Amino acid sequence: MKFVKRISLFFILSMGMYALGFYSHMRMQEEFYPGRSEAELEHQAQQPEEEGSGISREMQVIPTALEEEQTIHADTRYIIEEVDLKRNTAVETSWKIPDKYIGMDRQAFVKEMELYQLSPSLKDQELGFVSVEVISFSREKVAIRKSYIYEEACTSFYLVNQQNCVVVYCDDLKTVYMNTNIMLDSLPDELKQEIIQKKYVATEEELYNFLESYSS
Repeated sequence: MKFVKRISLFFILSMGMYALGFYSHMRMQEEFYPGRSEAELEHQAQQPEEEGSGISREMQVIPTALEEEQTIHADTRYIIEEVDLKRNTAVETSWKIPDKYIGMDRQAFVKEMELYQLSPSLKDQELGFVSVEVISFSREKVAIRKSYIYEEACTSFYLVNQQNCVVVYCDDLKTVYMNTNIMLDSLPDELKQEIIQKKYVATEEELYNFLESYSS
């Protein structure tokens, strides 16, 4: 009987000491981390490690390839669209890319077209060149648009009096075809009146017959 009492007393004392220790631990935790449970503290202790591993995983994601830079190559298609501003028509043709454009990116090519617009070729100037713009740019195809007001050859003419001198106009009566040294007063009266009224000349041959006859 005494043995049983000793065991019970030992058990009670052990439980009491455990309870006292747990209570002391909780009091210290409450004092240093007020309002936070042990589970929250344990989660916080684990979080930096998890975040660190996440950062490491992100840093290990390396792009496998870079997007190819869009530049002109020797096999790039070169398209020229020529626009007639007067008739509102367009013709598109395909050409071999000029060697001087090979290796250019879009910015460099646009700059090159801006310079061309400031100083077009003699042929384009004769055709009535107005402007050029880049309408498409890629590794596969480059396209530009050239706009013109085409100069048309005169097929018929008008003889017009200007300050008592005969001036030859194209049939649009806007474009001067030729200035002459023929004075209006030097012409026969009937022809003079016709020129004052703007004499129509149907062909180039007829025009040059007039010039040969009355030029001094």
